[in-house]
Amino acid sequence: MKQEQTGAVIVEVRGNKAVALTEQGEFIRVHNEGYTVGQQALLIPQPEVALPVRRRMRVTAYAAMTAGFLLLLFGGFKGYTMPVGVVSLDVNPSIEYTINAFDRVLDISAVNDDAGLILAGMDENALLYRPIDEAVDVTILTLRENGYLSDATENDVVISASSFDLRHTERIAERLGVRVRQHGDLTVYSVAVSNGEVEYAHARGTSAGKFYIIEELEDSWAAPESFDSDDWIARPIREIILETKTQRESRDDDGDDEDREWSANQPFKTPTGQQSTNPEGNQQYQNQQNGSFEQESESDDEPEQEEPNHK
Repeated sequence: MKQEQTGAVIVEVRGNKAVALTEQGEFIRVHNEGYTVGQQALLIPQPEVALPVRRRMRVTAYAAMTAGFLLLLFGGFKGYTMPVGVVSLDVNPSIEYTINAFDRVLDISAVNDDAGLILAGMDENALLYRPIDEAVDVTILTLRENGYLSDATENDVVISASSFDLRHTERIAERLGVRVRQHGDLTVYSVAVSNGEVEYAHARGTSAGKFYIIEELEDSWAAPESFDSDDWIARPIREIILETKTQRESRDDDGDDEDREWSANQPFKTPTGQQSTNPEGNQQYQNQQNGSFEQESESDDEPEQEEPNHK
């Protein structure tokens, strides 16, 4: 009797086994026929070895919860390859990672010429469908190998994140900021942004993270009417931050005692006419303008979606 095949996407490869998410929203284990994570294939589900009842119930419930989330939010297994957000990393090279709902990397792109040289020395394919955290770690290492971040101190890194949900976006930015700060010689500025802000930064020829830093400089500029953000788009992050500190110190010397500390939670202001045509992006922007970036208590947090860990 001919066994029925089903469409699926490979979500994990481990040795001679692979785990796939089917069109029906079920996780199945199959023999690894040289699959790669993210590959779509027609598969024949294989019978599993019986598990103890409690473990089987736990695994089934967890998989069902995850599959249900995908089915409701992204339309089943296609959701694994659907882009929902962008993470940027800026030093002078500006690099962007397109991510899915599980914070896995779908694509890596260079925003400027320096970033193109960095990516040329990386195995981008090896990072596809890997966690964004791992991709950022590999990028930091490659930047060091290429002479960036080589100072003993004062190595500045800017990270921005956008995703399908404001709260999830903030968590990505915070998590990546904490991770990169583990490199003791790096000073990290991480910020959550909306999809509309990403689009606006792209229209200006840069990343959302770098444009945030430029906006901070403009806010600190002694004569705002003379400031032109285009003059700073090609400048290294370190140079922009140093000039911002100089401008703030100058204002302090002139008697301006306004608190000008850096804030990773205050988004830059996207002009109304430049907001995203995406309603979700506009709503995130409006929430930011209304001060909804204030910290919420843990008791109010919704459970964050996690990708299943198949052993």
